[in-house]
Amino acid sequence: MNRFRTFTLVTTIALGTALSSGCSFSTSAESSSDSSKGLFNSASSPFTSSSSDSSRNSHEKYEGDVADYTAEFVVASSGTLDSFRGHISEIAEQYEITNWESDRITYVGIGRGLAKAKLGKPQISAFTESLSEKDPVKKQAIEEGLKK
Repeated sequence: MNRFRTFTLVTTIALGTALSSGCSFSTSAESSSDSSKGLFNSASSPFTSSSSDSSRNSHEKYEGDVADYTAEFVVASSGTLDSFRGHISEIAEQYEITNWESDRITYVGIGRGLAKAKLGKPQISAFTESLSEKDPVKKQAIEEGLKK
């Protein structure tokens, strides 16, 4: 039990340090009105009724890859949030997703990864706040992933 508390404390400190050491999630290339466009303005489901099975499979695979990488990243605690975002961008490119920051599936996958890593509430909160940029829709998508 003591070893788990030590691990949790070290993880919290490492994540807190990464968050406060200049890692920024600003989207200077897009205005606040642009960041509200895209899939986040759509219905709660990222899939439309006309989506083909292959499209759904691609979305599910993308979400799974994001979840797997997120879990690996937070457990390793050896990278910056900028490097995390860079790798998520690479994963998105593999699935021909050009703006992952506005893709709801990305944030659901991140939530799944946080759940998979079995982090404590403080770590989950810190990571969620940083990645969602206090956007309630992104935060909701991460929380949805945490429940999957």
